[in-house]
Amino acid sequence: MTASFGFLRGFLRELVAEGVMSGVVGWAGSDRRTLWRDAAGEARSGSQRRPARVSTRFDYASLTKPFAATLALVLDRSGELPLSVRVGEIFPDTCPALGRATLESLLRHRSGLADWAPLYALARRRDEALAEILSGRFLGARRGTYSDLGYILWGFACERVTGRPWQELLDARVLRPLGVATVTGPQRDAPSIAECRCDNGKEVDLARRIGVKVAERRVVRSGVPQDGNARFLGPATAHAGLFGDAAALMELGREWLQPARVLVPQQIERALGGPRGPYALGWARRRVRGTAGPAFDSSAFGHVGFTGGSLWIDPRRRLICVLLGHRVDARSDLRPWRRRFHELAVGQLT
Repeated sequence: MTASFGFLRGFLRELVAEGVMSGVVGWAGSDRRTLWRDAAGEARSGSQRRPARVSTRFDYASLTKPFAATLALVLDRSGELPLSVRVGEIFPDTCPALGRATLESLLRHRSGLADWAPLYALARRRDEALAEILSGRFLGARRGTYSDLGYILWGFACERVTGRPWQELLDARVLRPLGVATVTGPQRDAPSIAECRCDNGKEVDLARRIGVKVAERRVVRSGVPQDGNARFLGPATAHAGLFGDAAALMELGREWLQPARVLVPQQIERALGGPRGPYALGWARRRVRGTAGPAFDSSAFGHVGFTGGSLWIDPRRRLICVLLGHRVDARSDLRPWRRRFHELAVGQLT
């Protein structure tokens, strides 16, 4: 092992030793080859305790969103679900303000929908959760406000227009063409997925902010999403709920770095362009004080998942960095750790 790889391996071990992650995988490469990959910590499933491996699958949480955005571009190009369609054209019973929003604005976090709401505490069924969003009660956020609700609504729109579960479409139109069958819904082949022992403390705090009481709980069953709305709306929704390994995230990154299998270059340019702000279509833009940090070029884009994962792509360096694992503390700040990982990756692998 080279000294540079030793630095990266030491970083993964430190994440575990400091109690930040219970298990973690690091992977970095280009659109053509893997430069480095390693794992540290534990991948526990039920009573089975084993070391994390590069093939271990984790709860993607919001890393589901770039997969959903990729599907949205595929359906837009085919004409099955154009991004220019307005919410009101699909859901005539929505409130006027939300009805004027386009599907593209949902995926760019520019629809005015709030960041989050505990739909599982406000509704008894999926259709009631949809009605809560369409009512307009969660409108009023500043454009550019990161919104789980926007992606959840896009998922409902996808299913309404196509007549098929969105995950079925994702499997057929994105995952299989990319060769990433390891990405799966929560109840299939669960023993191969590491448990996430992070509680829902962050959701408890967010719910309290809007006057809703949510009981604190810890989800420890392998294959069950840590995200409360994903558990309620499941088996997987467009905002969270997918499980997979680091290799699948690398393949998604490669498609966005060098489109060939499901996307075309013009779609990448359109998605990453558009209005200024912290978010492109499906991705966050690089910010020095954000998750990416100063190591990446200003053209970099990526996404993170609350459970601990992250995927960042630096087009100028042709570098893709994946950090995938399960956090221990729901209220901890992972940004300094992610920025440090990117600094090490850029410094030692480019």
